[in-house]
Amino acid sequence: MLSSQPNMYRSSILRIGNAIALNAVGLMKACFVLVPIFFITGCHTENSESASKRAASTKTDSHQNGASPEIAGATKEPNPESKTQPSTSQVDKEETPEIDVFTLHNDAAVALQADDHDKAYQLARQAMRIAPSDPTSVFLMARVLGRRNRFPEAIQMLDKLALTAPDARLPVLGQTAQWMVQFGMWKEAEQRFQTLLQEAPEATLVHRKLAELFVRQGRASEATEHLKTLCRLGDIEEIELRHLLAGGQPLHGDTALDELSPIGHRGKAMYAISREEWELARTELEALESRSAETLSILGRVYVHLDDNDSLNNWREEATQSELPDSESYFPKGAILAGQETHATAVRLLSKAVLFDQTDSDAYRLLSHSLLAVDRPNESKDAAKRFELISETKRIGREMSLTEDRDDSKFQSLIDSLDELQRPWESLHWSSVRLAYAKTNNSLTENELDRLASQIKERSIKLNSEGWIPDRQFVTCGIDLDSLEQTDSPIDTLPRK
Repeated sequence: MLSSQPNMYRSSILRIGNAIALNAVGLMKACFVLVPIFFITGCHTENSESASKRAASTKTDSHQNGASPEIAGATKEPNPESKTQPSTSQVDKEETPEIDVFTLHNDAAVALQADDHDKAYQLARQAMRIAPSDPTSVFLMARVLGRRNRFPEAIQMLDKLALTAPDARLPVLGQTAQWMVQFGMWKEAEQRFQTLLQEAPEATLVHRKLAELFVRQGRASEATEHLKTLCRLGDIEEIELRHLLAGGQPLHGDTALDELSPIGHRGKAMYAISREEWELARTELEALESRSAETLSILGRVYVHLDDNDSLNNWREEATQSELPDSESYFPKGAILAGQETHATAVRLLSKAVLFDQTDSDAYRLLSHSLLAVDRPNESKDAAKRFELISETKRIGREMSLTEDRDDSKFQSLIDSLDELQRPWESLHWSSVRLAYAKTNNSLTENELDRLASQIKERSIKLNSEGWIPDRQFVTCGIDLDSLEQTDSPIDTLPRK
């Protein structure tokens, strides 16, 4: 379980470790993240503005009149007989100062920040009584309701606001989507997040929320796409990097985090797999009366791991009848063919499996076996090496998910393995994580720290200027899958390494 120590690295240094990558992205994502905050503190109605002006005017007049009342009283005592008694209306006006809506907004925001929800609620109600049509007051009250877990009311309030205040549309979509996740309206939340990405494709907050949602739902490949985007945008956290090591799944220790609690049968099954509880994953999926194509593909992998050939054969019949996406079925179908010693066809499917998920160590292990069987020893050796490297990155990531201790040598081993696997973005960001921990733990000398920081800077500049496109033939260990698919030729006709 993560402690507060790793949380301190949810900062700019962890999110790539330098400002160069952030500058390359531009201000769009930063502006989007700040929109809700700006909207709360920056929008004021005529009522609040006029109240502020009146307060400022009163203060200015008192200064223009010279000495303060206390000083004037000390220098000149007025004649009691000349005093005029103020009217009742004047007394009431003096004893009931006008409430500044802007101050109410700020005080309520401070109370929310301090988790004083009752105080925030009272202040927000005052603001609503004074300026009920003020967008800031409405947004603030909705936030307070959200903090009090009154999500349907908060969502409805902001949806109405978006209809009357077009400028509020994006912040409303972002805020309500997060509430929908908390309230269990996951499909609706996803739709709103996707709408936001259409408006702001590089909004890192939205990519982060979608990745987290997909991880919890067991939608690993979709989570991976958003995590890779965070890598490219230079705004990714350590726990998200660990998800990438496992192909968009949480590693063992991360499955215990409250904020990552699994959603649905698919999510629960994937979490069981992350903890290597294969029988539990099997029980979860077999209990379903009807299985979706996605859950069926996971069940096929479970049967392969459990070496249950009978269930795997039954699975193949069910998969044939269902609309199982090819990408989801490459591994289990390839495993079946490898088990039947139909290795040439198995190579095709397993090569597609590793192209679909470069972290699929199981697919590389079987691919190595089938390549050797079709007399491709060099390619088989490469696939076996790939299996070892990926397994090592997952092992290190798993250890990190279970403890707050960090060993610099493990960081170096992880980074070297990622470089060998040609995954430069992950390697770069793990170098930044290493730098952050090294500064805190004093595990590197000043010269070593400076050298590492310079390397990170240089690699960041290069990646952001040149980009990175994975080499398909490298991923498939030298197998030209395109030629194999186009000509439908036997594998032994393809060039050898």
